[in-house]
Amino acid sequence: MSNVFVIAAHPDDEVLGCGGTLLKHVYEGDKVYILFVSEGVSGRYKNIHNAECKKEISKRKKMAEKTAKIGKFNIVDFLNLKNLELNSYPHNYLTNIIIKYFKKYKPDIVYTHYEHDLNIDHYYTFISTFIACRPNTDFTIKKFLSFEIPSSTDWGINNNSRVFNPNYFVDITKFLKKKESLLKQYKFEMRQAPHSRSLKNINSLSIIRGGVVGLHHAEAFYINKIVV
Repeated sequence: MSNVFVIAAHPDDEVLGCGGTLLKHVYEGDKVYILFVSEGVSGRYKNIHNAECKKEISKRKKMAEKTAKIGKFNIVDFLNLKNLELNSYPHNYLTNIIIKYFKKYKPDIVYTHYEHDLNIDHYYTFISTFIACRPNTDFTIKKFLSFEIPSSTDWGINNNSRVFNPNYFVDITKFLKKKESLLKQYKFEMRQAPHSRSLKNINSLSIIRGGVVGLHHAEAFYINKIVV
């Protein structure tokens, strides 16, 4: 049994990026823990203290909790840092929080965002996680992987050195339908086709990623570190 830890910038990123993989971990008897960094809402409001913004944050939290219950994931914490403003926090603030939870849960496998995503919160979540994954006498991380987020990874400012070029693939064929049911819990974040964050195109992406390695459906990752 492995301890799996996901650091997601916003509620819904955990399913968009690696929902099928997490379901597979649970099926195989692993423990899945999720840390949500930002509330994912306040960047859309001029006044983050108004009632509508607070209501939306609460709604997003309930969606995440319902999704975790269906998937049998364990939510570690909602840090509720300001959406689209992670660059405003001291550089080591988030890193130290992540390290604190790593010491408590001792993860074997860590999933987080890709460094060159368009969304600035994804970038700062990656950087803090990357630093937290350095060798530590209190825990040993065997796999550290970055996932892709439709409408963020594909819209990153990419050149040949930055484009998401996955080199690790997970067969999610048996878990695709349940992943779709998890995505439907975040109905306010989903879009209609041909948007890349539509159920149709997320399914299409899994076919493309699977076809690369001879599978019907797969989720793809970039290896930051792996110990074998």
